[in-house]
Amino acid sequence: MVNIVSREDALQEAASKLDISPSKYKQAIERFNSMKSFLLEGEYDGAMSPPDVYLQGSFKLGTEIRPFKDSKDSDYDIDLVCCLGHMKQFSQASTIKNQVGDRIKSNGTYSRMLDDEGKRCWTLNYAEEDNIGFHMDVLPAVNEQSGVGQIHSIAATNKNQDESYTWTTSNPKGFAEWFYQRNGEAFQLAKLSQKQQIFNNQRQLFNSIDEVPNIHVKTPLQRAIQILKRHRDIRFSQSDIELCKPISMVITVLAASCYRNENTIYSTLSNLISLLEQQAAQLNNDFVFNDYFSRSTYNLITRKSDGTWLIQNPANPGENFADRWHEDDHARAKAFFQWVSWLKEDFINIDTFVENDRFTKSLVDVYRPSNLPALHFNVQHKEHGGWPVSLNQDYNVEIKASYKTNVFWKKFESGQPLLKGKDLKFKVNTNIPKPFDIYWQVVNTGQEAANAGQLRGEISEHTNRNSSDIYRTESTSYTGDHWVECYVIKNGNCVARSGEFIVSIRDRF
Repeated sequence: MVNIVSREDALQEAASKLDISPSKYKQAIERFNSMKSFLLEGEYDGAMSPPDVYLQGSFKLGTEIRPFKDSKDSDYDIDLVCCLGHMKQFSQASTIKNQVGDRIKSNGTYSRMLDDEGKRCWTLNYAEEDNIGFHMDVLPAVNEQSGVGQIHSIAATNKNQDESYTWTTSNPKGFAEWFYQRNGEAFQLAKLSQKQQIFNNQRQLFNSIDEVPNIHVKTPLQRAIQILKRHRDIRFSQSDIELCKPISMVITVLAASCYRNENTIYSTLSNLISLLEQQAAQLNNDFVFNDYFSRSTYNLITRKSDGTWLIQNPANPGENFADRWHEDDHARAKAFFQWVSWLKEDFINIDTFVENDRFTKSLVDVYRPSNLPALHFNVQHKEHGGWPVSLNQDYNVEIKASYKTNVFWKKFESGQPLLKGKDLKFKVNTNIPKPFDIYWQVVNTGQEAANAGQLRGEISEHTNRNSSDIYRTESTSYTGDHWVECYVIKNGNCVARSGEFIVSIRDRF
C-alpha cells in the first residue's frame, strides 16, 4: 500500500531517521565524559592552569548525522577540544600536540584505540556495538593571545605535510553561542513538547523531562541542516567531484545565517536555497567585483576582487571557510553551486503530498548515488498512467543500466554522471510471474532538451517482445538530469514500478 503523507511530514520523517538514538547518544556522552575526566587529570609541563575540555561540532549543535562514506553509513564523529593551560607566546604547537597525544597513549585502553596522528586531531576508534561505531577526535589547543579573534578563541595545533607544526585560530565555543542565538527562538518553542514526547518514549533512560538532553530537541533549522548534510553526502557519493563537496561547517554557517525562524523544514530549505541561488552569479566569467553588492546581494558568499572567495566564520572573523575555493579553477565553488542546483531540483519541486516510504528511503537508506529519485522529476510534462495502482509487496522490479564503450558495455548506477554521446541500455529484472506487460517512461529536463522539443514524459508499451530479456535503448543526448522508469501491468493493474533511474548527463566532468 502506498503511504501518502504531507511534504512536511515526509521531511520530518526523513530527518528523524538521521538522528542518533537517545541510548546511543547517552553512550557517546559517557565516553566523552570519561575522556574529559582523564584529560583533566593529566599533568602537562608548562601549563599555567588546568585544561578546558569541551564538545564542539554537530554533537554540540544538535545537527549530528551518521556520516556517509564510500556509499555506506560510517561511524559517528564525537569532536572535542582539549585546551591546555599554556600561554601561546611561550609554547610550541608541536609540544601541545604531543602532550595531549602522550596523555592519551598513557592509558592502555585508549592507546589501543588510537589512530595514527592526524593533521589536527588525535583520533580514537571505538568498536562497533549494534552495528554503530564512534570516532572521537581530540583537538589539542591553547587559548589564543588577547587581541586575536574574539572571546573564547583558541589556537589549535596543525601538522603540515613537511612534518612542521603551526597554529590555526578557531572559536568553537563562540560559534556554538552564535548558533544558539540564531536558533534560540525556535528552540524555546519546540523544547517542552519535544522533550515531553521523548521522555514518554524513553522512560527507561530518563527519570524526568529535565534529564532529556537539549540535543534531542530539533528545530526546523537543525532538521534542515541534517537533511542538507545527508543530501550532500549522497549526491556527491562516487562522483568525480566528491573531494570538492561542501564541508559541513559551510552548510551550517550558511543555513544558520539565512534562518529567519521559519516554522517548517520546507520553508527553511526553500528560503535558504533561494538565497544561495542568488550567489551563483559570481561564477560567471563576466563577473566583476562591486563593493556595494558584496555587502548586500553577495554578503553570504563573496567573490573578492582578486578572485578568491570568502565565507566568514561569524565567531572568528579571521577564519575563512572558502579559503580554497579559488584553487583548481574554482573547483570547490563550482561543486558548491552545482549542489545548490541539485537542492533546487530535489527539494523545491516536491509535491504537497508525497510517497513517504520512497522519500525517506531515497534520503536515508539507499547506499548508492541514486540521490532523491522520488523528488526532482515532479514536472508538468510527465504523464501519469491510467491504470489502477495495486502494488504488491511480494513483487520486485528494478532497472539495470549500462553504457557502450569502444569495446564493451559497462554498467553504471543511477545518478552517476555520464558524458554526452553514449549509447545506453536499460534492462528490467523482476520476480513477477508472467503474463504481464511492461510500460516505459522517459522524462528529460533542462533547457537543452526543452530547446530541442525533447522533454518527453510519455508512457509507452514495451515492444521488444522477441527477446527473452526486457530492455530499452536510449542515448545521452542532452545535458541535465533525466529519468527512466518501468511499470509492470498485470490483469489491468499496476502491480510494481521500478522507481526512477536517473541519468545525469554532463558536457564535461
